[in-house]
Amino acid sequence: MKTADFDFRVPERLIPLMPPELRGERREHARMVVLRRAEKRIEHDRFDHLGAHLRPGDVLVVNDTLIVHDQLRGWNRRGAFKLILFGHHADGWYAAVRPASRARPGLVIKFGYGELEAVLVKQTIGDLWLVRFEHDPIFDFYELIMEHGERNLPLYKPMQERMDAYDNVYGREPGSLELPSAGLHFTDELLRRLRREGIKVVALTLHIGLTELQRYRHIAEEEVEDHRVGAEWYRVKESAARAINGARRRGGRVVAVGTSVVRALETVAAETKTGTRVRAGEGWTDLYIYPGHRYKVVDAMLTNLHEPRSSHLLLVAAFAGREFTLEAYREVVRAQYRFDLFGDSMLIL
Repeated sequence: MKTADFDFRVPERLIPLMPPELRGERREHARMVVLRRAEKRIEHDRFDHLGAHLRPGDVLVVNDTLIVHDQLRGWNRRGAFKLILFGHHADGWYAAVRPASRARPGLVIKFGYGELEAVLVKQTIGDLWLVRFEHDPIFDFYELIMEHGERNLPLYKPMQERMDAYDNVYGREPGSLELPSAGLHFTDELLRRLRREGIKVVALTLHIGLTELQRYRHIAEEEVEDHRVGAEWYRVKESAARAINGARRRGGRVVAVGTSVVRALETVAAETKTGTRVRAGEGWTDLYIYPGHRYKVVDAMLTNLHEPRSSHLLLVAAFAGREFTLEAYREVVRAQYRFDLFGDSMLIL
């Protein structure tokens, strides 16, 4: 399958660089395109009308991860260093080291007054290093990251001033380097309204790292099948698995909010004698979903509008079908929907 078949042009004016609040808008008033797979029909609506497309008994599964700082300035006897975190690894983190010329295996970089240290283990992909962090167990790692770090997002300058505008209202677990943005449009009031209408809201955790290690969200390989995505850590609690399985047993649909939730759910879905069930557990997933994948547990998907040639777009195409997905994307570009982190929404039923 050719990656070029998933290419198209998104005008820059359709990619906002700040969240709705900083544009003087309400996050729940984002536009929402609705794709009905069975009828191959495209509808246009608004995000706060989401409940009209769901049914009592459906379960909305969200990712409760929170973003953390991804740039650290440190020191050792050789001088000042900067670490830019690019993603999780089972044995540490991927990070760029600056200045790169002074990076060596075994080099220790200290942060603050030495409460947190980074050990350079080995060079991996390009100029990225595998880094192992060490600290006294009396300290919480993510609290240290937030205390000594900052955001390295030059395109999204307001991030440095308004971190709260970049969090989902249900976010609880710090650990992501990128925003799980499909849920950004929710407000506490909208979630309460959905619950009153009989829709259950369940959280899992997947800490988003650098899904594409070579280039941000971009598949460089000529063939779709040759691409690989980075591993990301997830946790599905027993209570969440029980709620999801119970909803499915009673005929409710599993509505995944975001591609990170899709990856986690499809990772923990298991075939049993009584049908597909979601298993509780935690670990690492490098599941790469592209057309040809058979979805096991996700019945509907709420997601943002994705960049061309991205694994996120391929995941959507695997769910809605390539032709229908590309038809929908041509339609939203014509209708001037907004793309990416702070853009509009897509509901696929």
